[in-house]
Amino acid sequence: MSNSRKIVVVGAGLSGVSVAIQLLRKNVDVTLVDNGKNVSSIIAAGLINPLVFRRMTKGWRVDDFIPYLKSFYSSIEEESGTKFFEKLPIRRLFSTEHERELWEKKQLREDFTDYMTPLEESDDTYDRCKNPFGSGRIKNAFVVHPIGFLPAAKQIIAEKGTILNETFDYEELKGTTYKGEHYDDIIFCEGYHGMDNPWFSFLPINPTKGEVLTVRSEELPEDESLNRKCFNLPLGNKEFKIGATIDWNNTSLELTEEGRNEILEKLSFIIDEKVEVVRQQAGIRPGPISRRPYIGTHPNHPHYHVFNGLGSKGYLLCPLLSKEFVDFLLDGKELDPEVRIERYLNK
Repeated sequence: MSNSRKIVVVGAGLSGVSVAIQLLRKNVDVTLVDNGKNVSSIIAAGLINPLVFRRMTKGWRVDDFIPYLKSFYSSIEEESGTKFFEKLPIRRLFSTEHERELWEKKQLREDFTDYMTPLEESDDTYDRCKNPFGSGRIKNAFVVHPIGFLPAAKQIIAEKGTILNETFDYEELKGTTYKGEHYDDIIFCEGYHGMDNPWFSFLPINPTKGEVLTVRSEELPEDESLNRKCFNLPLGNKEFKIGATIDWNNTSLELTEEGRNEILEKLSFIIDEKVEVVRQQAGIRPGPISRRPYIGTHPNHPHYHVFNGLGSKGYLLCPLLSKEFVDFLLDGKELDPEVRIERYLNK
């Protein structure tokens, strides 16, 4: 059964393609507009880690997000015939005895059993890298390879909807008519470019530049991701993505020697090997000030909506939040209070 609504989605990064697919699943007529210039989603590692190492806690709503994302990404793999989603164990290399003690306390709690593997002697004797304080293995960790996911998602959207490969022109939007074509709703998923959106610029976006390296290593393991001060993601053929730097309020995509050296220095806390740098990349994430995404409808323009600010946890958060947003938009269901943009009105 077709849905009579016609909706424009602006932006074809992770957020935009996920929202578009959720709309297509509700039989909405979808047009996706993007100029292909924002590379943040494609260079992202795509690592899905349910824990927050800084405090050794579970991430926000992971008990909801993990089950849904598994079905979401798997269904896109099946529909597109593209493989991009896999389980990838993460090994946290403890930096202090205190960090180890935190893990030992949390692993006893029932609400952590799905995410923490109880420490064993092999975690203390693990010798494939520097391991002075032992290490812990994270369960229910995954990787989405963006270079496979984004083209697969766009393939589905192109087959069932419309993709316009162009920059969205705000001046051409008159009410809900864009370039002479009438739509029912406009959804902005613009990443850090949302700062310049004439309707949603009141949302505080902190653009965060991140640089990553792809390196070739003989020592790093290819069957798990090691984490201490930086992440490393096995890519195959002894290549690994390593990162990332954090440069607040910087929207330059310039590759820097400082960024390269910072990443290599962080990697030296894991291995001593002098790795070969294969490539260096940079992207800009739309970091929300509140550490929660911005989702909702403009208070004065009821047909203008925003789905943005997912930050570095996007591949974890996006599947379920995009579904909840579409359920809100089409069926009137409530959004999670922590993501609603109303919290920034009248500020």
